[in-house]
Amino acid sequence: MALCKISVSVLKQLHFSTLCLEQKIELKLLRPTPLLNLIQVTKCKTRDFKRKFKSDLCEKCSWICGCESTNRLFCFPCLLLAKQNGDSSWVSYGVADLSHLTQKIKKHECSQSHLNSILEFNLLGKVDVRQQLDIAFRSNVKRHNEKVTKNRYVLTKIIDCILFCGAFELALRGHDEREDLLNTGVFRGPINFSAELDSSLKDHLTSATIFKGTSKEIQHDLLDCMLTVCQNHIKGEISEASFVSVIADETTDVIINLPIGCRFRYVLSNGQPVERFWGFTNPTGNDAKYLNSSIAECIQASLEKVVAKPEKLISQSYDGTNVMSDQHAGVQSSFINGVQAFIQ
Repeated sequence: MALCKISVSVLKQLHFSTLCLEQKIELKLLRPTPLLNLIQVTKCKTRDFKRKFKSDLCEKCSWICGCESTNRLFCFPCLLLAKQNGDSSWVSYGVADLSHLTQKIKKHECSQSHLNSILEFNLLGKVDVRQQLDIAFRSNVKRHNEKVTKNRYVLTKIIDCILFCGAFELALRGHDEREDLLNTGVFRGPINFSAELDSSLKDHLTSATIFKGTSKEIQHDLLDCMLTVCQNHIKGEISEASFVSVIADETTDVIINLPIGCRFRYVLSNGQPVERFWGFTNPTGNDAKYLNSSIAECIQASLEKVVAKPEKLISQSYDGTNVMSDQHAGVQSSFINGVQAFIQ
């Protein structure tokens, strides 16, 4: 088919949707507007009215085309885009009634099929704003996902360095972490060494302005997150265990506080006995009476977070906390009273 020799009879048999975009755009400019010899004579009682088709109608209505062989008028956009759902008088048979041509044109211009055809016809070969917005949205989503993936990768490397220090029981930092020091600390050491081997991590450490991930605040946050993950795992194991034992031990830190370390001992479902560290709590109180009661409350608070069924607790053991007793009894007695209240 030569697109330069188009006619209405060819358009009726043409499958417009199968053409490539270049052919569609070329065909859009080839509206057939031959000079039709369309004459209609209307007889009345007193005289006859003779109407003749005027070619300037094709200029006023940019969608009208003509068929020279049938001497009829057709809708060019509907012939291309709405052969099945279009108005049959403007698509299949053609219009030759000049007496009611104005009414037929107005009716066809208001039809839904014609409006859809005109819209699609006018957008053909032009930039579709909806498509451009969709492309921009997908591009933004892609960039966001790439940024999130990169940040997660960097955060994974930082967490690996913290796990490395924890595996060898090394303190993450010392008293001084200035950048100009030769010894930047245990945590900064693996970070800097990993950056030399990992270009993505090195690029992040050198270019990051908001979140670098090496500050002590971030270290504390990551340690808290790791502790939460471990504690949730311990809760899951204890929920499946039949019995559990609580172990409390005190230790004095550098500022003479007395944090209480709490551990749980239980048997896994496969029969393996394990002992898990739960965390530190800081009791309040100065003398033996109030301190023993506070220690018991700390242990009980940890127990309530882990053990859903109090009857699972079968034993309690202490180290330094056991010797702190006065005339009102020690930690064991205070804790037993608290557990009894917890069970009730």
